[in-house]
Amino acid sequence: MPQSYIGYARSRLAEAGERYRNIPAQGFEANRGELAKIASMTWDAVIDILSALALLDNKTLTGRSTDLVRYVKEELGGEIKTLRWAPARLHNFQHKPDHSDPDFREAVYYTGVLLQMLNERLPAALRLPEMSWSWLLAALMQPGGLN
Repeated sequence: MPQSYIGYARSRLAEAGERYRNIPAQGFEANRGELAKIASMTWDAVIDILSALALLDNKTLTGRSTDLVRYVKEELGGEIKTLRWAPARLHNFQHKPDHSDPDFREAVYYTGVLLQMLNERLPAALRLPEMSWSWLLAALMQPGGLN
């Protein structure tokens, strides 16, 4: 079952990354709806990876994100616990896309950092290739951001 969640995450991140790469030339303001879709897929990918990790740790999944937040706080802790704000901000953007360009890019970037950390906790056979989240890490560094 953890393999299924990793497959979902891989697929969501691939589609989100492709969509995101098409946005900078078109601009941030004109593409808030598309960015909300990207935020949604990225949020879902984080939840997928957390679900896989929880299953690997023999935790029961209820389907509620509050249970995964508890898992992060109690089992993963540290920097992962600290960075949980980033995908949460993307989740907020998904439902109310009125965050600014810099705020969105910051959340995308730190979600990439979090995904990298979560990926390192997976067994080697389940780890996502770096290209799955590398587009997230580049988001903050784009010259001029999303104009």
